[in-house]
Amino acid sequence: MLPHVAPVQAFTADSLSITVAKNGDATATFKYTLEGVIENVIPESTLREQLVKGLATSSDPHEILSSDKSGADLYLKNFAVTNDVPTGTEYQTASMDFKKAQIALENSAVSSVISADFSPKVTTVTFPDGYSRQLTDSSVLPSLKHTVIDPAKAQVAQTTTASPLGAIEVNSSPEHVHVYIDTIYAGESPGTFPGRTPGQQEVMLEADGYLTLTKNITVKSGETTMLSEDLDFAAIPTKKADAPDAGAVIAVLALAGCGMVVRRRV
Repeated sequence: MLPHVAPVQAFTADSLSITVAKNGDATATFKYTLEGVIENVIPESTLREQLVKGLATSSDPHEILSSDKSGADLYLKNFAVTNDVPTGTEYQTASMDFKKAQIALENSAVSSVISADFSPKVTTVTFPDGYSRQLTDSSVLPSLKHTVIDPAKAQVAQTTTASPLGAIEVNSSPEHVHVYIDTIYAGESPGTFPGRTPGQQEVMLEADGYLTLTKNITVKSGETTMLSEDLDFAAIPTKKADAPDAGAVIAVLALAGCGMVVRRRV
């Protein structure tokens, strides 16, 4: 019987930085580390092809601007949907589910000797006004919504709106849980989320290993509504549920003749 050999970490996703343009397109810089057999076996042309497939978020194919064995710069067509709103332009981005890579790699022919981590250590999305949101060690990049304020439109809206907007302040135990307001990802706790329309809104808190918590709160005009909650441990380990779906990052690398199995970072 051959001795057991621990899998070798062969692929590590380091960072993903996405910058959204005014028209909703985006540029992305994806940094990763290839080691050992992966770096030596995968042709750069194959890597480029799978990068396009893995980061797909719309029917429009992405364009690789440049790439090498340590990273790639891409042009993401229609990454965000834009809508005119009374105060400016609202952007809602596509989502990416990096866990899709694991599905393609679990049955790899060499899964016992090669492993990979496809969840970027840091994922950053920056909007046209410079506002950015950042997630760390997250297996899912959820759909993000942000309004770029047009000062002229905002001034008109302020004078014509009968009720000023309110805000929601969320604190939780544990910290850094995902906060969804009316099913839209708003950020992580602790945090204050302004620009909320007065009235009842649903706040949902999600975190790995904890039960999802949903609360209906009433936002008051011109005021900040506080929400402080403790999440209960899940009896069975859970993953973040109902996260929006999208193409996995480089999931098909295993199909290029050098299969892998994904190991989540700890």
